[in-house]
Amino acid sequence: MKGFKPFLKALAGNAAVLTNRTDQRGTVLVLGNESADMDSVVSSISLAYLLQATLPQTHWAIPVINTNRADMSLRPDCQAALQSIMPAASLDSLTFIDDLVPDGRIWLVDHNAPAARQSELEPLVEGIVDHHVDEGRCLGAKWRQIEMVGSCSTLVAERLFRQAQSHPDLMDADLAKLLLGAILLDTSNLDPAAQRATSRDVEMANWLTPQVSWIAAGSIAPESLNVSNPRELYKGLDKLKGRVSHLSARDLLRKDYKQWAVGKWNVGISSISYRLAKWIKRDGREEIENSVMAWIEEQQLQVAMVMTHGKVKQHGEKTYGRELLVSFAPAVDLGWRRFIVDELVKSDTLQLAPFFDEVDLQSRTSFFVQSRKESSRKQVFPTIKSILEAIS
Repeated sequence: MKGFKPFLKALAGNAAVLTNRTDQRGTVLVLGNESADMDSVVSSISLAYLLQATLPQTHWAIPVINTNRADMSLRPDCQAALQSIMPAASLDSLTFIDDLVPDGRIWLVDHNAPAARQSELEPLVEGIVDHHVDEGRCLGAKWRQIEMVGSCSTLVAERLFRQAQSHPDLMDADLAKLLLGAILLDTSNLDPAAQRATSRDVEMANWLTPQVSWIAAGSIAPESLNVSNPRELYKGLDKLKGRVSHLSARDLLRKDYKQWAVGKWNVGISSISYRLAKWIKRDGREEIENSVMAWIEEQQLQVAMVMTHGKVKQHGEKTYGRELLVSFAPAVDLGWRRFIVDELVKSDTLQLAPFFDEVDLQSRTSFFVQSRKESSRKQVFPTIKSILEAIS
């Protein structure tokens, strides 16, 4: 199979491949992380395509979107990006985590260890391509690439660049657009002020940009990702990603969510493109606290962290900011709550200050402004992990 379009067309046959396979070693599942955000989805599809190009014709590399099929509707940026390159097949031809029981050979992309609820997959992992802090697991993987760039799609794009030197037919305008869009979205359009992009992200974005089939300036349709330049591509994706105000509190918490086990502590972190002040105005503080506590019970967590972020108008200009909510299960006593919150407040990685006049530790949910705006979940999880490991 040569070319990205034939690869996309062949995705429709993956259900039959997964149902009828007799040799599990002939199938490679390329599994994105459980947040199933743009970077994870694009990396999964793109890496599967590049792996497929190296496999025998009787073998298959199948991208697996690590969320339930019905939940893709919570991700309009991913939907729009995919539908812009595969409108006929739409999303029906993709494989989602609820379509199969993962087994056989697995490559992890955009994470370097299976999620807590997928820990049984760890012995099956033979390859990793990721840009998060190394969790020190899956050490038996034959390929273990963990490098701290802004976007995992940058690492996949570098692989595409290398393979395309000897196989130029691997390059495709739609593939370039997917990878570029994911890189721009993950790095805030390569903005140096966001401190998320590395030189490698910039280099790959510059290489991909002329590979995209841009349309003529001025002919863009509203809400379309058929645009004339990278800036418009980023603006369209960012606007779609931030379209969350209609979602229920539970949907906000589960839209972009990851969960880990740290010793005896189950920790979940939700990332929400919605500023806290707007959320409080919509639902009220008490309802937000109740929703987070219900989420803790549903996911059987000891600690839930909710990262809110986005741009709001201040003094006539839109500025980016972050807030952080930290909530504890009823079984976590006041002493541990106080210790964990105190350690988080001390962290220079986050630079937290009370969102309200003071932090009420009698409440099980604390609200903070996060001054280190560049610290995303990639930095927040290692911070809470080190605190909980000290306790354990």
